[in-house]
Amino acid sequence: MGFRGSTADINHLNSRMRVAQSFRGIQLEGFTRQTIQGYNGLFQLFLTHSAVERYCDIFGYKVYGLQEVMAPYDPQPVVATFVDLDRDQRFYTFLHERVNAQLQLNLAACLCGDDVNVAHLSAAIRHIFAHGYLAAHANRASPAKVYAMCTAVSDFLLSFVDQEFSAKVDAYCAAVGFESQ
Repeated sequence: MGFRGSTADINHLNSRMRVAQSFRGIQLEGFTRQTIQGYNGLFQLFLTHSAVERYCDIFGYKVYGLQEVMAPYDPQPVVATFVDLDRDQRFYTFLHERVNAQLQLNLAACLCGDDVNVAHLSAAIRHIFAHGYLAAHANRASPAKVYAMCTAVSDFLLSFVDQEFSAKVDAYCAAVGFESQ
């Protein structure tokens, strides 16, 4: 896939990646430590997904079409972790009821192991969280599990984007005879 962005687009991706990778949490008064932990996971994933969207824009990918690109990075354990942490499907059900028909199909496929595009999970969570419906205790889910699910997804996606972007830069440099650092 070829580069489709400007220098400004790369700077936006870099900024978003740096913010997502540097995120260490939010400060809230009047909330329990567990609730804050759940929100930390949701905010981390929100930032991460925006970096994934910038990456997709630069290289002409669609979030829904990343499965093949991320396959070499072994996304299956992340999806399995997500499913395992949500055994009672409280979080999944909350998301599934509120996303569009396409994401409903993608989430259902992730749940049964037929789809390992981790970006489907982040897209659903980001969408519902950004629009104000998703909270750390959504559908009586455990905030600790919400944090663990969001962190697993975020960690994978940040690593994926970082490695893929670096590989594309290295390939470009090699093609034009410039040794990258």
